[in-house]
Amino acid sequence: MRRQPVNAYPNTIRSLLLALLLIAFLFGVGHLFVLRFQTGDIYPPYSSLRSDPLGSRVLYESLENLGNITLGRNYRFLNSLKPEPDTTFFYLGASADDYHPVSQELIDVCDRLVNSGGRLVMSFLPLNKTRKKRDKLKKEPESQKVENIECREASKKNTMVSIQEHWGVGFEFNQNLPVEDEGHPALNAVSQRQDLPPIISWHSNLYFDLLDSSWQVLYTSEGYPVMIERSFGKGSLVLSADSFFISNEALRSERQPQLLAWLLGRNTKIIFDEAHFGIYKQPSVAALLRHYRFHWAFFVLAVMALLFVWKNAVYFVPPCKDGLPSGADVVSDKDYTRGLIAMLRRNIPSSEILQVCGQEWERTFRKNKRIQPEAFERVKEILRTQTPSSKNKMDAVDGYRKISRTLQRTKRYE
Repeated sequence: MRRQPVNAYPNTIRSLLLALLLIAFLFGVGHLFVLRFQTGDIYPPYSSLRSDPLGSRVLYESLENLGNITLGRNYRFLNSLKPEPDTTFFYLGASADDYHPVSQELIDVCDRLVNSGGRLVMSFLPLNKTRKKRDKLKKEPESQKVENIECREASKKNTMVSIQEHWGVGFEFNQNLPVEDEGHPALNAVSQRQDLPPIISWHSNLYFDLLDSSWQVLYTSEGYPVMIERSFGKGSLVLSADSFFISNEALRSERQPQLLAWLLGRNTKIIFDEAHFGIYKQPSVAALLRHYRFHWAFFVLAVMALLFVWKNAVYFVPPCKDGLPSGADVVSDKDYTRGLIAMLRRNIPSSEILQVCGQEWERTFRKNKRIQPEAFERVKEILRTQTPSSKNKMDAVDGYRKISRTLQRTKRYE
């Protein structure tokens, strides 16, 4: 048997280099994802998960430092939300275009929240002429406009309700007001109450109209109501036509702590809604494993994977170096004869080896005309003395020698 020389060191080096390159690539991709999620620009504007100027994460993390407040985010559909008393619910960055009208389901959720003694703070996206044109170019799909319904088909079955009829308020847009996007400075909203900041920066041309007597105007911009409040059951409802004052940018350059404290109220539980942005938290396999503390399973799988790679990349017994050039044939220590002998010993008893060899010889050379028939008869006579029932049984080696001499004499007389 012949085999090629073993030279596994170059393959091992290539495997290790490939593994290192793969690890470096995965590390780089993971680092990019971490950077993207840290900045939060993948989330919609005014989301509490967003840490750039358009988000509201600064306010959320600031509230985390207050020990007497229970803080959280809502990732579930609002129709499954169970309102609790003493809760301030922030519903930030809503689009006014999606509230003409709204589903009965959303109205019911808001009513349950404020009727139970909670406080709903709903702010809308800053709207101006430039933004309105941009929104028309980037119109969202209809399935994303229904913010609090599980699916589009379910939203069609719900009854649509007019906010004007139910809450007594409407939305209007005044495109004649100067806005910051057109090169003008931001407008100022003037407070109508003594316990609020007298002036805050305003960045929207959206305002509220058709107010009934239950609403109280908090701020006006150029005489138009832009922030209003009303009592509703045991709680209260606050609507704001702008969300800039609650953003990270405003808390850095134009913070209004008095206004933010007033929005929070005296409630001890604060919730920031993320579901209306389309951010939902569904139970996954990883979450279930963390919940039931199956972390050890990941550890075991990782160890088994490392052992498998180690087993296939590293030889525990170094390959022999026989100094032969690459590609040269190497003759094994065991030749063909020894292999045949080992095979015969495993399959044929020693007492029957001569009989089996004689039978194979006769089967092979029976049709050979060069061998006389008398030779076969003499070989059979010798083999009869080798049978287990024979009294004068000889050794297999002696029998083989006797058969060889007989065949040589037969061949000599031809």
